[in-house]
Amino acid sequence: MPRSLPFIYAAEELADALAERLAPALAAAELTATQFNVLYILTEDGPMRPSELAAHQRCVKSNVSYITRAMLREGLVELSSGDDDARTRVISASKLGARRYGVAKAAAQKVEHALRRAIGAEAADALSRACLEAAAALDAL
Repeated sequence: MPRSLPFIYAAEELADALAERLAPALAAAELTATQFNVLYILTEDGPMRPSELAAHQRCVKSNVSYITRAMLREGLVELSSGDDDARTRVISASKLGARRYGVAKAAAQKVEHALRRAIGAEAADALSRACLEAAAALDAL
Protein backbone atom coordinates (compact mmCIF):
# COMPACT_ATOMS: atom_id res chain seq x y z
CA MET A 1 0.00 0.00 0.00
CA PRO A 2 1.45 3.40 -0.96
CA ARG A 3 2.22 5.81 1.85
CA SER A 4 -0.03 8.85 2.16
CA LEU A 5 2.93 11.23 2.62
CA PRO A 6 5.72 9.67 0.56
CA PHE A 7 8.10 12.63 0.48
CA ILE A 8 7.71 13.45 4.18
CA TYR A 9 8.27 9.79 5.06
CA ALA A 10 11.32 9.48 2.80
CA ALA A 11 12.85 12.72 4.08
CA GLU A 12 12.36 11.64 7.71
CA GLU A 13 13.86 8.23 7.01
CA LEU A 14 16.91 9.80 5.39
CA ALA A 15 17.29 12.33 8.20
CA ASP A 16 17.05 9.59 10.82
CA ALA A 17 19.56 7.35 9.00
CA LEU A 18 22.03 10.23 8.65
CA ALA A 19 21.63 11.23 12.30
CA GLU A 20 22.24 7.64 13.36
CA ARG A 21 25.42 7.37 11.26
CA LEU A 22 26.73 10.80 12.27
CA ALA A 23 26.02 10.53 16.01
CA PRO A 24 29.26 8.68 16.89
CA ALA A 25 31.34 11.13 14.85
CA LEU A 26 29.70 14.14 16.46
CA ALA A 27 30.14 12.64 19.92
CA ALA A 28 33.84 11.97 19.21
CA ALA A 29 34.22 15.60 18.10
CA GLU A 30 32.31 16.77 21.20
CA LEU A 31 29.69 18.53 19.06
CA THR A 32 25.93 18.40 18.89
CA ALA A 33 24.24 18.22 15.50
CA THR A 34 23.22 21.87 15.86
CA GLN A 35 26.77 22.94 16.70
CA PHE A 36 28.06 20.96 13.71
CA ASN A 37 25.54 22.70 11.44
CA VAL A 38 26.46 26.16 12.74
CA LEU A 39 30.18 25.46 12.35
CA TYR A 40 29.55 24.06 8.86
CA ILE A 41 27.85 27.29 7.79
CA LEU A 42 30.51 29.50 9.39
CA THR A 43 33.31 27.43 7.82
CA GLU A 44 31.77 27.13 4.35
CA ASP A 45 30.36 30.66 4.11
CA GLY A 46 32.64 32.54 6.50
CA PRO A 47 31.87 34.83 9.42
CA MET A 48 28.42 36.41 9.40
CA ARG A 49 25.94 38.45 11.39
CA PRO A 50 23.52 36.56 13.65
CA SER A 51 20.61 37.50 11.37
CA GLU A 52 22.39 35.90 8.39
CA LEU A 53 23.07 32.78 10.43
CA ALA A 54 19.40 32.66 11.43
CA ALA A 55 18.41 32.73 7.76
CA HIS A 56 20.81 29.87 7.00
CA GLN A 57 19.54 27.85 9.98
CA ARG A 58 15.88 28.54 9.14
CA CYS A 59 15.17 29.80 12.62
CA VAL A 60 14.46 33.06 14.41
CA LYS A 61 17.29 35.28 15.57
CA SER A 62 16.50 34.62 19.25
CA ASN A 63 17.15 30.89 18.71
CA VAL A 64 20.47 31.65 17.02
CA SER A 65 21.36 33.95 19.90
CA TYR A 66 20.65 31.16 22.37
CA ILE A 67 22.68 28.63 20.36
CA THR A 68 25.62 30.94 19.76
CA ARG A 69 25.74 32.11 23.40
CA ALA A 70 26.15 28.48 24.44
CA MET A 71 28.78 27.96 21.74
CA LEU A 72 30.61 31.12 22.90
CA ARG A 73 30.71 29.75 26.47
CA GLU A 74 32.20 26.50 25.13
CA GLY A 75 34.73 28.40 23.04
CA LEU A 76 33.43 27.06 19.71
CA VAL A 77 32.67 30.45 18.14
CA GLU A 78 33.89 34.01 18.52
CA LEU A 79 31.98 37.27 18.35
CA SER A 80 33.63 40.37 16.91
CA SER A 81 32.72 43.74 15.46
CA GLY A 82 31.78 43.95 11.81
CA ASP A 83 34.21 45.47 9.32
CA ASP A 84 31.75 48.05 8.01
CA ASP A 85 30.13 49.02 11.34
CA ALA A 86 31.63 48.59 14.81
CA ARG A 87 28.10 48.21 16.23
CA THR A 88 27.49 45.13 14.07
CA ARG A 89 28.38 41.79 15.63
CA VAL A 90 29.86 39.00 13.50
CA ILE A 91 30.09 35.33 14.48
CA SER A 92 32.98 33.14 13.35
CA ALA A 93 34.33 29.71 14.21
CA SER A 94 37.05 29.77 16.87
CA LYS A 95 40.21 27.67 16.64
CA LEU A 96 38.60 25.10 18.95
CA GLY A 97 35.40 25.13 16.88
CA ALA A 98 37.37 24.74 13.66
CA ARG A 99 39.36 21.84 15.12
CA ARG A 100 36.27 20.00 16.38
CA TYR A 101 34.44 20.71 13.13
CA GLY A 102 37.39 19.24 11.19
CA VAL A 103 37.16 15.99 13.18
CA ALA A 104 33.41 15.73 12.60
CA LYS A 105 33.69 16.75 8.93
CA ALA A 106 36.22 13.98 8.22
CA ALA A 107 33.80 11.41 9.64
CA ALA A 108 30.83 12.99 7.82
CA GLN A 109 32.77 12.79 4.54
CA LYS A 110 33.21 9.05 5.10
CA VAL A 111 29.45 8.68 5.56
CA GLU A 112 28.79 10.72 2.42
CA HIS A 113 31.31 8.70 0.40
CA ALA A 114 29.75 5.45 1.62
CA LEU A 115 26.33 6.70 0.56
CA ARG A 116 27.67 7.70 -2.86
CA ARG A 117 29.16 4.21 -3.29
CA ALA A 118 25.92 2.56 -2.16
CA ILE A 119 23.51 4.47 -4.43
CA GLY A 120 25.91 5.75 -7.08
CA ALA A 121 27.37 9.18 -7.63
CA GLU A 122 24.69 10.21 -10.11
CA ALA A 123 21.85 9.27 -7.75
CA ALA A 124 23.63 10.98 -4.82
CA ASP A 125 24.03 14.18 -6.85
CA ALA A 126 20.38 14.02 -7.94
CA LEU A 127 19.29 13.47 -4.34
CA SER A 128 21.35 16.47 -3.18
CA ARG A 129 19.82 18.67 -5.87
CA ALA A 130 16.30 17.42 -5.11
CA CYS A 131 16.70 18.09 -1.38
CA LEU A 132 17.94 21.63 -1.99
CA GLU A 133 15.19 22.30 -4.54
CA ALA A 134 12.56 21.00 -2.10
CA ALA A 135 13.95 23.22 0.68
CA ALA A 136 13.88 26.26 -1.64
CA ALA A 137 10.33 25.43 -2.71
CA LEU A 138 9.20 25.20 0.90
CA ASP A 139 10.97 28.49 1.69
CA ALA A 140 9.02 30.12 -1.12
CA LEU A 141 5.63 29.02 0.25
